[in-house]
Amino acid sequence: MTIDAAREPAIPVVRITAEAVPQQAFADLVAGARLYELWSRVAFHDIRQRFRRSVLGPFWLTLSMGIMVGAMGLVFSTLFQQDMSKTLPFIATGLIFWGLLTSCINDGTAMFISAESYIRNVPMPISVHFYRMLARNVMIWGFNMAIYLVVALWFQLPLGWNILLFIPGFVLLVINAAWISLAVGVLSTRYRDIPQVIVNLIQVVFFVTPIFWSPESLPHRPAFVSFNPFYHLIEIVRAPLLGGVAPPLSWGFCLVMAVVGTGVTAWLYRRAHSRIAYWV
Repeated sequence: MTIDAAREPAIPVVRITAEAVPQQAFADLVAGARLYELWSRVAFHDIRQRFRRSVLGPFWLTLSMGIMVGAMGLVFSTLFQQDMSKTLPFIATGLIFWGLLTSCINDGTAMFISAESYIRNVPMPISVHFYRMLARNVMIWGFNMAIYLVVALWFQLPLGWNILLFIPGFVLLVINAAWISLAVGVLSTRYRDIPQVIVNLIQVVFFVTPIFWSPESLPHRPAFVSFNPFYHLIEIVRAPLLGGVAPPLSWGFCLVMAVVGTGVTAWLYRRAHSRIAYWV
């Protein structure tokens, strides 16, 4: 060995083992969450780019949602001879939160696939694309909530302290929307037929979920309502905003979903994290 070779510093050897893969997956989620300034600004940029050079900008989302709420409220209150002051707020809150939930799921199916160039070429956590998608849909939900404010003021909804239950309900809704979208994102990246299945499934679920019709209109609550996770997720945020309280069954259902679903999705992401770059 020469003197120059002896003076050279030893190069550390990094070994990638199977035991380190779970740690890398969870570290990716944590590192992505810390880059909140990046994915929040990119999410807002996505919305601005979508409505570039338009007069109303992102408020086109609010306008289109408002037209749908007004049309459905008028139609169903006329057909079923229902009180407009009760039907329209019910439909408005249902559609607003249904849009948030289903947009997260639908966008989740393509969040990794659409970010193929970034995943393969930009050295940043893969989970940034997940947080970006979630932040974008929460921002859109914020624009749509202007509809609820107009409806609440117009019909003078009887709001009390029960409205504070909206905060934990919304947290539970976002947690469940997050793990569902992350799970379908991983599965859709691996199996490209999953997005088509999700789109068609959501269309069917929309009609069996009490969005524009009330479960009280049925003589007996059927199984597709009692065991419908979408109904319980919407009910825990809709009931407080309408001056009521969601039933304990809905709170328990959503809480169990959040715990079990987050655990299963963490296991799935841990196994798939190192393969996502090869699947896109």
